[in-house]
Order: sequence, then C-alpha cells, then structure tokens
Amino acid sequence: MTRHRRELLSTVGVTLSTAVLGGVAGCLDTAAGDGPQGPTGTPATLSCADDDFVRLSPPVGDSIVTRTVETSSTSLELATEGTAETYGQSLRLVLRNAGDQPATTRGEHAYAIQRETAAGWRDVRGTTAETAPDLAGDPQTLAGGDTYSWSFELTEAGIAAASPGEAVDVCPPLGPGSHRFVYWGLPASPSVAVEFDLIG
Repeated sequence: MTRHRRELLSTVGVTLSTAVLGGVAGCLDTAAGDGPQGPTGTPATLSCADDDFVRLSPPVGDSIVTRTVETSSTSLELATEGTAETYGQSLRLVLRNAGDQPATTRGEHAYAIQRETAAGWRDVRGTTAETAPDLAGDPQTLAGGDTYSWSFELTEAGIAAASPGEAVDVCPPLGPGSHRFVYWGLPASPSVAVEFDLIG
C-alpha cells in the first residue's frame, strides 16, 4: 500500500511539474511578442502600408534646442526621467517656465513624438481622417513656475490615445531606436526637445 501511494504521489508530482512548466513556457512564448515590432536602428524613412494614412507634420522647423529654450521674456526647461525607455513603460516629461514672467504657448498638444530616420526626424503619428487633428490650440499663458506635464505609455495605442482626436494612429509600429519629444508651441521661439532611446 505504501509503495502504491509513493508511486501515485510521484506520478502526480511529475504531472504537476509538466503542467507548471508548460504554463510558464506558454507565458514566455506570449511575452516574447510583446516588444517593439517596428523597424530597428535608423530606418530609411517611416512608411505605412495603409495608403490613406497621412503622417502628422507639425511645424517643428529646423531651429531646435535641447532641454532649455529662451523666449523674449523667460526661459523654459524640458525634463524627462531618463534617456532610455522600455517599450510598454511610461515616458514622463515636464515643461516648466523657469522664470518669473509668463510665456505664451500653443497649449499642451503642441508637441511631436519623432523617430530618427535617414531622411530626417519623422513624427510616428498620423491619421486616416480627412482632417488632421488641430495640435495648435488657442494661445495660452504659462505663468512663471507653472508646468505642462505629459505621461505616455510607449505603445502604439498609448501614444495614439494621448493625442487629440480619435483618428490618430502610430504607423509603422514602434521599433527600437532613437526618438525624441519636441515641444514646438512657443511662438517666435525655437522648439525644445529631449531625445530618448526606445528599447525592447
């Protein structure tokens, strides 16, 4: 009787071990596809298979400064938590008016999230709608010491959801490589940017 009981326990143990390992393997297989699926490194450009997709081209311009921008009345500082972010994690940024005087802005949506390509920096977002979303809102005042803050989940859906309008998408999918956040909503002043690497 004891012998049969040991054999039974041994058989149950092997069966449970197999089931657990199989379950873990299944989870690993599922997790393996959760990383960035887009082009790696520095692609030639960004292209989308949907012919109706029109990439956003906000007025970033060639005059871009890193982290700190001077206006005619004050200075603004753009900060982020890190320079390397994992796909699926949050990218958090803050734009702060570091001076005492107010700054005129175009609102919180006057930004671009761009990918570095051989053809230059390109916004990862676009739309299939007939009318592109209005990123430049009415003029606003950012008082001395006040901030704009953003938090993006670094997924296609997360970036699209943070944009105004329901028809904004990310195409092609995000891929590991150099990206940057650019705030261009300071009239008569350069755009201010911070770069970050998206990793798997």
